[in-house]
Amino acid sequence: MASKLPPPPIVNPKRKNFLGQPAPQGYVAGVGRGATGFTTRSDIGPARDANDVPDDRHPAPAKRKKDDEEEEIEDLNDANYDEFAGYGGSLFSKDPYDKDDEEADAVYEAIDERMDEKRREYREKRLREEIEKYRQERPKIQQQFSDLKRELCAVSEDEWKNIPEVGDARNRKQRLHGRREKFTPLPDSVLTRNLGGESSTSIDPKSGLASAFPGMLTPTGDLDLRKIGQARNTLMDIKLNQVSDSVSGQTVVDPKGYLTDLQSMIPTYGGDINDIKKARLLLKSVRETNPNHPPAWIASARLEEVTGKLQAARNLILRGCETCPNSEDLWLEAARLVPVDTAKNVIAQAVNHLVNSVKLWIKASELEQDVKAKKRVFRKALEHIPNSVRLWKAAVELEEPEDAKILLSRAVECCPTSVELWLALARLETYDNARKVLNKARENIPTDRQIWITAAKLEEAQGNNAMVEKIIDRSINSLAANGVEINREHWLKEAVDAEKSGAVLTCQAIIKSVIGHGVEDEDRKHSWLEDADNFTSQGAFECSRAVYSHSLEVFPAKKSIWLRAAHFERQHGTRDSLESLLQRAVAHCPQAEVLWLMGAKSKWLAGDVPAARSILSLAFQANPNSEEIWLAAVKLESENWEYERARKLLAKARNSAPTPRVLMKSAKLEWHLGDLEEALKQLQTAIEQFPDYPKFYMMQGQIHVLQQHVTQARESYNLGSKKCPNSVPLWLLLSRLDESQGNMTRARSVLEKARQKNPQNPQLWLEAIRLEWKTGLKDIASAMMAKALQDCPISGLLWAETIFIADRPQRKTKSVDALKKCEHDPHVLLAVSKLFWTERKTQKCREWFNRAVKIDPDFGDAWGYFYKFELLHGTADEQNDIKKRCVQSEPRHGEVWTAISKSPQNWRARTEDILLLVSEALLVPV
Repeated sequence: MASKLPPPPIVNPKRKNFLGQPAPQGYVAGVGRGATGFTTRSDIGPARDANDVPDDRHPAPAKRKKDDEEEEIEDLNDANYDEFAGYGGSLFSKDPYDKDDEEADAVYEAIDERMDEKRREYREKRLREEIEKYRQERPKIQQQFSDLKRELCAVSEDEWKNIPEVGDARNRKQRLHGRREKFTPLPDSVLTRNLGGESSTSIDPKSGLASAFPGMLTPTGDLDLRKIGQARNTLMDIKLNQVSDSVSGQTVVDPKGYLTDLQSMIPTYGGDINDIKKARLLLKSVRETNPNHPPAWIASARLEEVTGKLQAARNLILRGCETCPNSEDLWLEAARLVPVDTAKNVIAQAVNHLVNSVKLWIKASELEQDVKAKKRVFRKALEHIPNSVRLWKAAVELEEPEDAKILLSRAVECCPTSVELWLALARLETYDNARKVLNKARENIPTDRQIWITAAKLEEAQGNNAMVEKIIDRSINSLAANGVEINREHWLKEAVDAEKSGAVLTCQAIIKSVIGHGVEDEDRKHSWLEDADNFTSQGAFECSRAVYSHSLEVFPAKKSIWLRAAHFERQHGTRDSLESLLQRAVAHCPQAEVLWLMGAKSKWLAGDVPAARSILSLAFQANPNSEEIWLAAVKLESENWEYERARKLLAKARNSAPTPRVLMKSAKLEWHLGDLEEALKQLQTAIEQFPDYPKFYMMQGQIHVLQQHVTQARESYNLGSKKCPNSVPLWLLLSRLDESQGNMTRARSVLEKARQKNPQNPQLWLEAIRLEWKTGLKDIASAMMAKALQDCPISGLLWAETIFIADRPQRKTKSVDALKKCEHDPHVLLAVSKLFWTERKTQKCREWFNRAVKIDPDFGDAWGYFYKFELLHGTADEQNDIKKRCVQSEPRHGEVWTAISKSPQNWRARTEDILLLVSEALLVPV
């Protein structure tokens, strides 16, 4: 009986409990791992009527409602408070939101929108520009590879298959860390032991087993690794030398300049590669659209040349020459790009297409190295283009004078309107033939002034001086008759060129004929003097002399022109020319005392004292009782040790022309000669006659000081200050007298009284400041300087003193302020020069000294400091140059200069001697 099988279990143990059961309400599959639920039509069911009961199997999760009793906690802490915006939260969140609040919010919102629109367009534009600029500087990777992506369309299937796999490079170092073999460097002893063929063992890092390998079968010996390295270097040098000696191919290597050659292979263009590609694409489009446009080919070739692709540039330009064979520029560009040997063939082809191109023929001659070949090219060119002046000139330059003469004779026949060819032929011909050539040139070109001027120079060179002026006059008449405008500026420039070439008579004739052309009669004097100054500034002294000569012929009685001409001759002429000019001047202007005096001084400086006396005697006849002439005669006699004659002249002058200056010179002569009593007597007489002349009181007081009569000197100064309260030197002398006696209080009161009488006077302020500085009251001096600068804000004298009474760190700032206030004041410029001197900046110091003496050549202190500076830091030539310039300028003013020049012991000293004394008296600035 068969046994019965047990019944199957009711519950399958392998079956999950939830299978076949409906999902719980609100279940969403995968919500635990972050999935979101979705609904299908099976979930919704068919379309229902609006009145149907909804299916709430999957209701949405209910939102958590805020408890009505829960109130928002307001943060009213001080940390949450802003002075402008108030508290961070809303203070009025509990209040009802009514219509007024809504209207206020709308108004604020409108204001915000208006403020935002105000500069929105500008802001957006600037943002776009910044983004565009940023993208140009740092383009995206996809933009950089966009051109390469476009080229992928041409990749074949085989090329796709041959692309290697990228592989997995992540954590490569960690993955391969266990597979890598580790090597341990062996010591030299192991290597030397195996030189004899011994076997050695090594451990395989993979298996961990020892394996044997035979040693090196090398003759035994000591191992020297240093020699192995030297042998390796020697082997390398041998290989390099073999390669460098090889000339079979183009791979010749220079072992010394190898790296330099590699550096030269780098393209010189430093722009963006995208710009090059865009330009290349654009030019390619232009060439394809209009292949007959030569500039497109030239631009394409130059682009390739700039980027370093010279061969591509050559190929492009040669293709362009084939496409546009009639373009001269294309052929020239091709000749420039290709090698020299190829360039000759290119130019040969170009000449076949453009036989009348002058530039191509000249380029062909430049490519030739042999002179004969160049001549052959030019002659071939002239056969095709006989009327090219440029070709004729280039051909003539290669010929000898005789052959050039033949060529030029042929050239003027082919090019009869070329002035240069005619003039070149005239220069090569003899005098008679040159005249004939120039006459033919005038017939062919009647409107050019160069031919006439060359003819005048030719006559002057042959000594026919009378013909020069005639030729220039005929030239102006001829040119005017042919309708040529006489341009005054052009003709005056020709005069300057004529002077530079040595044709002085031609220069003078041109100026005489043209100087009055186009100038109104009332403007002639001013215009001509201006022309003379312009010529002088250009260094054309003969032109200036010609202008003065013509001006004096037209205006012989004008004293100002005679003076300008005399000054010009004194600076740029000779003594003979100056004296002859002055003789003519006093003949036309006998009443001009200064002209007489200049003539007498010139004779005196030349050492001809009798001639100077005769000139002054003639001046006396023309100008009787002239104070200037009397004093000049006295100075002439006193300078030549004729004191008795000087005294007699002054006695006559006092009787005939008793002027204050004559009386002062009389007393001064007695003072210098040592007769102080006679000087005081004459001064007393002079004071009685002219009580308001301050120099009498000054001289009287100084003589009393020399005699040590301090009381009488103070009386003289006091009387003078009462009679002449506006004389600043008189007040200064009185103050210094009290200061020398140690009476500082009286000196201060004198200066205070002087400032009341003479307000805004920088000399009085400066004296008061120096007085306080000497007494040690530097604070009072500084305060007084501030007041002085308020009273005289543009006084260079005070600003110069300010620089050096300031502390050293502040001097540079003070100098800048001084230059802003008084840019062209000589005292300030001198102070700045001294400041650079203290800083040892010799070059800048020399420049500023030059500025100072150039702005005011009469400032003697600047010359003294300049000369002392050159004595310490300059050469002998520079010292002599300063001395010479100072003597020419003849300075008269300056604090130290006047004190030394007017000293009784230096009354006969000349400018050069005074310069030496002043430079010794001046101290080096610190």
